[in-house]
Amino acid sequence: MNINAKYFGEVTYEEHDAIHIINGLFGFEEYTDYLPLSFNEENDFMLSLQCLEDETLSFIIMNPFMLCADYSPEISKEDLESLGAESPDDISFYVISVIRDPLEESTVNLKAPLAVNAINRKAKQIMLNQTEYTFRHVLGGMTHKEAE
Repeated sequence: MNINAKYFGEVTYEEHDAIHIINGLFGFEEYTDYLPLSFNEENDFMLSLQCLEDETLSFIIMNPFMLCADYSPEISKEDLESLGAESPDDISFYVISVIRDPLEESTVNLKAPLAVNAINRKAKQIMLNQTEYTFRHVLGGMTHKEAE
């Protein structure tokens, strides 16, 4: 299949490359099928989450563990079950970002990460009960790990 991706132009993908976001993203509930596209083939530090139902819609998501060395989201048993996961080890987390100029003023949403079951490609934006995370963490004030 092909899609005209917002940041990549014409992209060919297979159905198993897509992820299905249960109930969509907050504010975009009607869109549930996305293709994650990495800006760097070497790692998953920053990805474009390209909507398959609307080619003009794409979100920049980041690997929170590369941004914040001590990020430790606690996923609920209910969220694990809805994703069809047996263990938190089956889940990959990504955070939605708002990119600004200068880059240090960009923000990421650590409070409501996208949890992705790496096995069945089901995903869900979850709300963490942890009070140390907010919806708008500024990149300039975070402890970074080097993207390898």
